[in-house]
Amino acid sequence: MPRSVLNNTVVPLLRQLTKKLGPQQAKNELRWMADHVRKAIPTKHTAEHATSARLWRDQPAPSAEETEAASKRFSSVQWAWLRQAVHDRVETNKPLQYILGTQPFGNASLLTRAPVLIPRWETEEWVLKLSDMIRAENTGLLNILDACTGSGCVALGLACALPRESVHITGVDVSHDACDLAIENLLRNKKAKQAVEFQRLDLNEQGVASELKSRGMWDMVVANPPYVTPNEYAELDPDVKDWEDVRALVPGDPMDVDQSGLSFVVRLAQLARELGLADGESTNLPRLVVEIGGAHQVDGARQAMHDNGFNLTEVWKDMAGIDRVVLGYHKT
Repeated sequence: MPRSVLNNTVVPLLRQLTKKLGPQQAKNELRWMADHVRKAIPTKHTAEHATSARLWRDQPAPSAEETEAASKRFSSVQWAWLRQAVHDRVETNKPLQYILGTQPFGNASLLTRAPVLIPRWETEEWVLKLSDMIRAENTGLLNILDACTGSGCVALGLACALPRESVHITGVDVSHDACDLAIENLLRNKKAKQAVEFQRLDLNEQGVASELKSRGMWDMVVANPPYVTPNEYAELDPDVKDWEDVRALVPGDPMDVDQSGLSFVVRLAQLARELGLADGESTNLPRLVVEIGGAHQVDGARQAMHDNGFNLTEVWKDMAGIDRVVLGYHKT
């Protein structure tokens, strides 16, 4: 095959990706890139230009079959985007989600942009499970705090999965980048517009509980907090370490002495107590829902909840069988 032809096939791109990802993942990611570029950079104008050129030369217009075949070929602009995308994926370890720029999350459609944490399937799974639980209880309007909101995936995932006027969710994050992206994502998801708001807030600041209480009564705190231990962080792939905000991964400084990764989970348990969630009447819904990194963090997360008045806890596993979420209840 001539080099000029070979350069305009996916073979060289697939070879590059295979060296990094292995054959199956390389095929998957290249297919997702190809699907994305077809939608993001349409070729309709190219086909129309070709038709006009043929008619100008008194040549027959292309047949339907020729037009369809042409629509399946990449334009020069699309090829340029694909080559750059594969280069970024292989040479700079740029995550696929940042390359594509969008990602579904339950019924929500999210923009993804560095350095804001990329929503994971494990988080999506428990958010949908929690929305099923809330829907089944049908308790009326719930006021929910989404701590460490990041891209807004938890807040928007819940709001888009639940009936209108069943929840009001306030998503907060210490990162300006995260808050800006979360607001953009809110604008993309019209169903959630009346149910969700985002703002920058440092939950470690003194007096933050009083500020939150001034806004009314809270029914639940949910969070995908930083829980990666320093040792785990040292072993993470560059796809994560080089691109995603360390503050969304590791509680405190990566070199901190918190080897458990649970210091922010402890803070959330304290905050939930300060917001009055460990008081009042019993409900079948959890008052505190936090994601964790596995079985090694279950006991510590449960203890933090018990120490702050949540006298019943539950653990949810993800589809991979890993302990993923700890839920704290107040039972009288």
